[in-house]
Amino acid sequence: MKTDLPFKHENQKNFFNKIHPLTRFIFPFILIIPTLFQNDIFLILTVLIIVLILSLVLRLQLIEVLSRIKFIVGFLLLILIFIPFYVGENIVFNVNIGIQIIIYQEGIELMILIFLRVFTAALTFVVFFTSLTYSEFIEALITIRIIPSILVGSIIIMLHYIPILASSNKKVLEAQELRGKNMSKYSTKLKTHAFIMGKNLINNMERSERLYESLKMRGFTGKITFIPPRFRIIDYLIIIGTILFMIIIAYVINLQLLFQEVIFLFLP
Repeated sequence: MKTDLPFKHENQKNFFNKIHPLTRFIFPFILIIPTLFQNDIFLILTVLIIVLILSLVLRLQLIEVLSRIKFIVGFLLLILIFIPFYVGENIVFNVNIGIQIIIYQEGIELMILIFLRVFTAALTFVVFFTSLTYSEFIEALITIRIIPSILVGSIIIMLHYIPILASSNKKVLEAQELRGKNMSKYSTKLKTHAFIMGKNLINNMERSERLYESLKMRGFTGKITFIPPRFRIIDYLIIIGTILFMIIIAYVINLQLLFQEVIFLFLP
């Protein structure tokens, strides 16, 4: 279990630091929203390629990024694996082994489409949130002025406790393994995680109340004050340019033809 949040350290610098935090916060939404309304697998692959290129530009460890979404991918596969058995009309596989098993072509295509859509969305948000520091993320939430300040305060406290709970879980698991508990099975580790998490949540409720009371005594009202940097022309240009780019690749360019031409270009 990860004991740190998907944000970069305050002292890590790259060219993304010159872009307003709110711009970096909005950017993944601009990339992902068109893929939710277009059943175009080539559009999703294009966004995925863009995100992978940006992860290389940001010098991210791709294995580290993928490890953060492995539970989402596993849960997603567990749900989607049943779609080809029930959705569709054109049969691609039919076998009778006491019970009839039928796999439909439309179901396979829908399964691949949903998987790529969710995988690309999860990867995009993790990559772009990794370009933000924790303070920049909070700053973006405040600047956007859609989320109430009291809710932002709750998010800050929640994010504060996620690494604490994860670190506590890790320490308890390591202590149990040192005492001889067999953790080789994934199901055993998952059950142990669930038990420890439930116990830690109960134990940390009192800690949360003490933290809130201490903040309240210092004058905390739930409203967070920030003096964010001003939006510059480059930030408006990035947002407008990205929106126009997504409109072009979603509605103007024939991405299927483009992918075919690229493949033929590299084929002998």
